[in-house]
Amino acid sequence: MKSAVIEAHDKSADIYDDMSVLVEYHGHEVLFGLAYEYLSPGDTVLDIGIGTGLSSYMFHKAGLRVYGVDGSEKMLDICREKGFAVELRLCDLAAERWPYENGQFENAIACGIFHFFKELDVFFKETSRVMKKDGTFSFTVMVSEDDLLQYTDTGSSLFIYYHDDFQVIELLNKYGFSMLKCVTFFIYKTPDKKEKSVFRGYLTKKV
Repeated sequence: MKSAVIEAHDKSADIYDDMSVLVEYHGHEVLFGLAYEYLSPGDTVLDIGIGTGLSSYMFHKAGLRVYGVDGSEKMLDICREKGFAVELRLCDLAAERWPYENGQFENAIACGIFHFFKELDVFFKETSRVMKKDGTFSFTVMVSEDDLLQYTDTGSSLFIYYHDDFQVIELLNKYGFSMLKCVTFFIYKTPDKKEKSVFRGYLTKKV
């Protein structure tokens, strides 16, 4: 049985790239900019929650070999049509051990997915497992300016979760990552651009 998060992404797959433009979502560019100086052509990058491939296309353009995993088959179909990923796999990231070997990847990214999950331990645990030492892990989280923990998205009825610096640092320490950089940015919640959501992008290293 599909989770509500996966069902919502199945429904939005066809319009995802266009909506990202309309709400001025630049998380993928933020993460690429943070990581760029640490990347080497020919290295691998695992895109966790690759969706339509928007988040890792720039890494591909920089010469990295992109591997992607996602829970939405429809999102993966769109990414597959773009033809740049070395391999795409279907997996419920929050419920399963990921289908990769220990220490398989030099880099990993998770762009625009963590705010759909209250608990992030499995993501950091599995990312740490599949990454090589000294590799980079870059990701985004949504942050609250009012110390809120969550809210319900009116469009999808999904719970949206905030994650603050304390939570992130605790996860980094627990699963063997060190902080390299972070930056705060915002996107619009809807195309009418009346409300903003604040995000933070992090670049970390597997130690």
